[in-house]
Amino acid sequence: MTFRLTKHHGLGNDFLVLLAPAADLAAVGPDEARRWCDRHRGVGADGLLLGATDDDRVDLVMTLFNADGSRAEMSGNGIRCLAQAEVDRRGVVEADLVVATDGGDRTVSVRPGPDAATVVASVDMGPAGPGPEADQPLGPDDVGSHTPDQLAAKPLQRRLLDLGNPHLVLLVDDPSAVEITAAGPRWEAGWSGGINVHVVAPTPGEADALTMVVWERGAGPTEACGTGATAAARAAHDWGLVGPEVTVHMPGGDVVVGVAERMTLRGPSVRIATVEVDA
Repeated sequence: MTFRLTKHHGLGNDFLVLLAPAADLAAVGPDEARRWCDRHRGVGADGLLLGATDDDRVDLVMTLFNADGSRAEMSGNGIRCLAQAEVDRRGVVEADLVVATDGGDRTVSVRPGPDAATVVASVDMGPAGPGPEADQPLGPDDVGSHTPDQLAAKPLQRRLLDLGNPHLVLLVDDPSAVEITAAGPRWEAGWSGGINVHVVAPTPGEADALTMVVWERGAGPTEACGTGATAAARAAHDWGLVGPEVTVHMPGGDVVVGVAERMTLRGPSVRIATVEVDA
């Protein structure tokens, strides 16, 4: 069976998207995600997004597999990419969509971007609830302490949040000093089900702005994380560091987060390519 996928990225966080009736999507799962997302033997992506187009209640039903084949509940960057693919499929330039995810229903407003390949999408991210506590003891090399040769920055604050998926937000003096490829998996190890880890600090010389680096559960270091940016803005606002509208700077670019009872996320999605793959 051959499938036609589109590839998109949200600030460098890239996804393969497959839109089809639910019955056709039943043939696609973790094995295909691992194979298609492989950057050397497949197309390459941080994750695979499946969008069922035939649900009577919502516009799309989203299923997200990480590059390692694990299933994720929600992605702020991914849902923008999925929404762009649906707008393209409909042959329109804008739409307001309701998308069912494993983390709950989300509303996405898609509007034209600065060029034909780009849209700007605003997502109702829902409330930021409390995240899961670690289910394994954290040792001296984990959150809250460090040895100089292992961690370049010691967390000053920590916050666990849930945006439909779990997040650990760590406040440090300088996110760029953290070797996230080494520190990320060590910090994540306290959660048997995994957790997304975000190292943040107020951006010097810029009000209501954060600088953040990302370790994503199931994908590793990524250039951006939409749910993570939302969690970071909520935590920083509650710490008294930023106001209710927050710009979050990540290696791949910027998003704007609205902090309220229901969080909002605004950022771009860029269409990269259309590819055909075999199941």
